[in-house]
Amino acid sequence: MNDLYLVSLIWVVIGAIVIYFIDKRAYKEGMTDAIIMHNRGQLTYKSYYDDDGEEMVEIKVEKYEK
Repeated sequence: MNDLYLVSLIWVVIGAIVIYFIDKRAYKEGMTDAIIMHNRGQLTYKSYYDDDGEEMVEIKVEKYEK
């Protein structure tokens, strides 16, 4: 039974490492895309306060036309 726990733990650790590196890359690419869209004027946003007083952000992404 201990072998089953060990193998399960190893798979969980491997999965966590893979997810970490995939998310790290996806975050970097997403930030790059957001910066490019903002520079083109394609990404606009405004901040406001909702009824409960919490700050909210409204983000609009428009279609890119050359």
